[in-house]
Amino acid sequence: MIIIVSPEAKSETVYRIKREIENFRKDCKILKLASSNFFMDDSFFLENVELIHSRCSIGFYENNLTLFSWQVLQALEVHGYKFINSLDTVYLTSDKFKTIKLLKKNNILAPKTALIRDYEDALKFMEKNNLEFPIIIKCCFSKCGETVFKVNNLKELRERTEKALWKSLIAQEYIDFKVGELYKDIRLLVIDDEIFGYSRVSKNFKTNLYCGNKVEPIKINDELKEIAFKCKEVSGAKILGIDILPYKDKYYVIELNSAPGTKGFLKLGMNVDKKIAELFVREAKS
Repeated sequence: MIIIVSPEAKSETVYRIKREIENFRKDCKILKLASSNFFMDDSFFLENVELIHSRCSIGFYENNLTLFSWQVLQALEVHGYKFINSLDTVYLTSDKFKTIKLLKKNNILAPKTALIRDYEDALKFMEKNNLEFPIIIKCCFSKCGETVFKVNNLKELRERTEKALWKSLIAQEYIDFKVGELYKDIRLLVIDDEIFGYSRVSKNFKTNLYCGNKVEPIKINDELKEIAFKCKEVSGAKILGIDILPYKDKYYVIELNSAPGTKGFLKLGMNVDKKIAELFVREAKS
C-alpha cells in the first residue's frame, strides 16, 4: 500500500498520481488531514504501508502558519514507515531560508537572502549587500506565492516587515527576470535520473500556475541539467521541483519543492505523473 498525505487533497496532481499508481496494480490511498474522519491520537497506526509520499509539511494555510501537518508526519515516522521524499528533504524544501543556505554552501547560485526579525533587520540586509529597491519579502514557509511581496520603498518595507519575527519572514534580493513585457522563469522537475522542464509566463513577477499563468516549452541545456542534478544531490531528494530565475546569462535557484505540482507538464503533454508513480511503486518494492 502506498499512502499520499495531503492537507486538503485539493490538487489534481494528488489524484493523477494515485490513478497512475493504481495502473501499476498497486493499492494507493490518500490520507486527507482536513477530513472530519481523520483523527490522530497516540494509538494511530496505518496497516500494510510500504511507502508514504507527503504533499505537505510546515505550511501557511488560511493566513496562519501551522505545524499540524509536520507533526502528523513526524508522528508517522515513529513507526518506521518509508518516506519519499525523506522527512529531512521535506523539511528542507519547506524552509526557504535553509534551502538558500544549503544552495550557497554548495556553490549553487541563489539570490542574497536574510532571515529577519523586523524592519531594522531588513534595512541592515539592504545596506550590507548594497541593494536598492525593489526587494522581496516573503514567508519562509509560504506556498503558491501567496505571501511573496515585491517591496518598492521604505513605507512598504515597514508595512511588510511588521511582526516579521512572528511570521518567519525573509528579505531577498530581487532578480529582474522580466523579458519584454512578460516575466519568464523556469520550473525543472527531477525524477530519479530524468529531467523535465518548462517556462512559466506571467504579466506579474509571481509566476505560479496557481495564479492562472501560462507555460511554454523550453530546451534544457547542459547548465540547467547540472544545476538540477546538483540540487537533487544536495537535497537528498528522489523527486524534486526546482524554480529558477534566468538573468543576464545566469540561473538563480530560488526554491526547491519536494512535492511539486504536475499541471504545467500535463499542459505540454508530459505525463510526469506516470514517472512519479513508477518511482513510488519501484521504491515500495525495494
